[in-house]
Amino acid sequence: MVDQTRLLRSIRSPDTSQPFQRLVPFNWGGELLVICSGMLLSFLVAGFWYPYWRIADMDLWVVYNALLLNVPLPQEYFDHPGYLSILLLSYWLRALHGLGIVHVVSFAAVPPLSDSAGFASAWTAATRAGRVLSLLFAMGFVLSFSYLLCALVRDWRIATFGGFLLAFSGGMAMEMRILRTELLPAAFFTSALLMLMIAAQRGGGWWRPAVVGFASLLITLAMLNKIQFLFPICALPVLLLPFGLRGAPLHRFWDEPRRAWPALAVAAAVALLAGYLAKDIVIFGLSTTTTATIHLSALRIGAPVYWTAITVWIGLGMAAFAILWKVPALETLATALAVIAGCMVALLALDIRYDPNDVVVVFHPFEQMFTWASGATPQLAEGGSFLNADRLKFLFEAVAGVVARRTFVLASSPRPTIFLEWFVIAATVIAIRRREWRLVLQVAALILTDWGVDTLGMARGLKQEYFILTDPLVIIAATLLIAKLTDLQRHRWTYPLGATLIVAHILVSQAEPVKHIFRTAGPEVLCGLQGYVKRLQLQPFCKPQ
Repeated sequence: MVDQTRLLRSIRSPDTSQPFQRLVPFNWGGELLVICSGMLLSFLVAGFWYPYWRIADMDLWVVYNALLLNVPLPQEYFDHPGYLSILLLSYWLRALHGLGIVHVVSFAAVPPLSDSAGFASAWTAATRAGRVLSLLFAMGFVLSFSYLLCALVRDWRIATFGGFLLAFSGGMAMEMRILRTELLPAAFFTSALLMLMIAAQRGGGWWRPAVVGFASLLITLAMLNKIQFLFPICALPVLLLPFGLRGAPLHRFWDEPRRAWPALAVAAAVALLAGYLAKDIVIFGLSTTTTATIHLSALRIGAPVYWTAITVWIGLGMAAFAILWKVPALETLATALAVIAGCMVALLALDIRYDPNDVVVVFHPFEQMFTWASGATPQLAEGGSFLNADRLKFLFEAVAGVVARRTFVLASSPRPTIFLEWFVIAATVIAIRRREWRLVLQVAALILTDWGVDTLGMARGLKQEYFILTDPLVIIAATLLIAKLTDLQRHRWTYPLGATLIVAHILVSQAEPVKHIFRTAGPEVLCGLQGYVKRLQLQPFCKPQ
């Protein structure tokens, strides 16, 4: 008891006099400890103990492909394509096997279905190991988000509040306890976005192109795992344009030719070397939509055309940022080379366990997504004009669906960040009335991107797991408003409304994981997944017709 009292004293915040400070009762380290402890508790209550077949989509697929890689056999699942999730799980299983924790780590060692107890034991151990890895990814995501958010808003209380909102958001609530391919790329993309925002506001140093290059690497890695992140990637020029540096930078490294030209030469050399090493991947990826096991339907606009358009769009965004915020020409050129270098280095990760199917899916995201969206929404696949009656109807229904979900009353969902969006809208009105136009533009870019990506996600029903693509954007917008509109932190309604938001986040986000504890379906749920696990015979689980 004495030790617990000392621990509470050591992590208690030194000042909780203001209403917002009362919402953050612990110090920086204490808040992060409490957040991660809450995630662990939630994981142990609902998630870790699920049967391995409870959420077979996608637990079964990811574990199955990781076991294949450890034989070694080729990966069979390429829908997202899930490359890094599967690869890292295969290494994680080997590491746990070396520690004596998991005994079966390759498909060749899995007992046959005739040995039902041995089969279930092996699959359960591998699946639970994967869930622990997901929890570690989630905690790492929350910690990196909190640290980077602190660097952006320069207030640790606001940053840890944002970290809590992410940890108990609807998407994270499911992603942290199952094996999905959205979690890892969400961490990569969001971290990269925050790095770019920080770099945009702190110019002049030699390090800024290096940070942008590393962000480019993370963003490309996100694409290697979840091609749907192409949409927020295309929104980057709009997201970053309002985040430039006001006034002259403290350091003018790029205005001094004697230092700037050698740095530019280094950036060019790295970009050329990385491009040379990755050229075979790029050429193959852009040249075909067909492999021995994958055939993607060709679109009217092929991959070389739309990748060129995306590259030009991002380049124009960089040029517009440079002109608007008076970035030196040499720094702009070095940054462009760093972006290329980061992208090419990330593509080299495909060579760790090279499979042409991964390359084809990554380089043809629209073809792959169109195939899946057409299956869920047949009217998208119909011929005729680009905006025929059926597609216009779908677009209208998608927009209406996104609007209805924002009300929470017309279409409820396990997404507590909807309540946070209400605050963002109200606080943005206050910012408009105070003529805080720069802040308004920053928040508008984040929220409009959130709504736009969600509208596209309606093609697959905007499932709970997809929330993690856009929830971080809402949280960043909210923290920017809280940091800038400082008087809101002292308002008499701040504490009761903030406490209500915290409670709502916990209750709404945890409802869906807890519901899965009481599901009555048994192993027969695996029967519909036979096509995704071709080497594994699941028929014994199926009830006779």
